[in-house]
Amino acid sequence: MMRHVILLPLLVVIVALSSCSVQQVDPTADIPTLSFQKDISPIVSANCALSGCHDGTGEEPALLSFDDVMSYGEVTPGKPHDSKLYEVIRLYSGEEAMPPAPNQPLTDQQIGAIYVWILQGAHNN
Repeated sequence: MMRHVILLPLLVVIVALSSCSVQQVDPTADIPTLSFQKDISPIVSANCALSGCHDGTGEEPALLSFDDVMSYGEVTPGKPHDSKLYEVIRLYSGEEAMPPAPNQPLTDQQIGAIYVWILQGAHNN
């Protein structure tokens, strides 16, 4: 009898857990789709495509177009942490930090926008 008292609650838990389904959650479901032209390009233009930096006149590759950003920024759609663009804008100091000092780092909102845009697939929209 004692054994049934212990096994019955255990059986109820096992049945309850087996009926649960794992749902995949889209982390950007409630976030509007970001546009390269409207949201991302202005950030890049104002902070990266500066004279003597990524404006196409210096030694650095230009970041003037979607194709420039995708190739030089090594953007991996859907994977911000595998994208050079996202990684270098997160750094606040050091040789790889972008934009370099004495320029101000990007704001949290700008970094977040680039993160979400990449997470959403880094579309040319």
